Amino acid sequence: MTREYSLHMARLSGQSNRFDEMMEYMRQVVKFPGVELNSEERILFNFACKNLIDSYRKPLEYMTEHLISDNNEYIINNLSFICSDIIKLIDDFGLPNSSSVENMVNYYQMMGDCFKCLAEIQPEQKYYAVDVEGAYRSYLKAYNAAKNLHGADPTRIAVALKFSTFYYTVLKTPWNALAMAKAEYVMAAEMIEELPESLYREATTQLRSLHDKICVWEQEDRERQVDLQLRLNQVASRTIVSPCLRRGSLTII
Repeated sequence: MTREYSLHMARLSGQSNRFDEMMEYMRQVVKFPGVELNSEERILFNFACKNLIDSYRKPLEYMTEHLISDNNEYIINNLSFICSDIIKLIDDFGLPNSSSVENMVNYYQMMGDCFKCLAEIQPEQKYYAVDVEGAYRSYLKAYNAAKNLHGADPTRIAVALKFSTFYYTVLKTPWNALAMAKAEYVMAAEMIEELPESLYREATTQLRSLHDKICVWEQEDRERQVDLQLRLNQVASRTIVSPCLRRGSLTII
């Protein structure tokens, strides 16, 4: 099976929504020695991975939301296998065959997505902490590699968006999420006019998404501050009765 044939069949499989077959063909493309993925092939690989994962994850989310337990274990096991298999494929073949920043960023980000998925579908399992750490390390490597790209490159903005969201939703550290998102937003906004037309539109879309996240997180931060202040005021206004005093006499501390 030639690389060109695998690519051709991957495209046909994707057009027919046969994502399991598409993933198998893209696996052969990634494993082909000494050849990096180009821009179109990266898109195909991401499309195969994300849609194959979603084909199991969306039914699982629906069943969980509606308290349906039938086949949950089957879906979780399949989803776990798919995510672990993608991580291994990237680790064993994708990264060793890559030298371009774009491919390294893309692979590390996909590994982060897979580790994050593993942590979210089985949060009670003993491997939860391992999966969260795997996601963190993968996103961090993607983010550090993306620093070699232009400050407004859409790939760099997308990584910052994903990593800051991970800080916010999984690690529960909104201050880190906001600090990263704001720093990347300011840089990208200042440099976006330097981009060629081929990247400008996508960068604008990614930058708008980052801006929307920042606005939501800042609003939630203000609400937390208001709630905290209300709680502090309630504590401060409480009257504490000294047990040494007689009934009827109060000491306000």
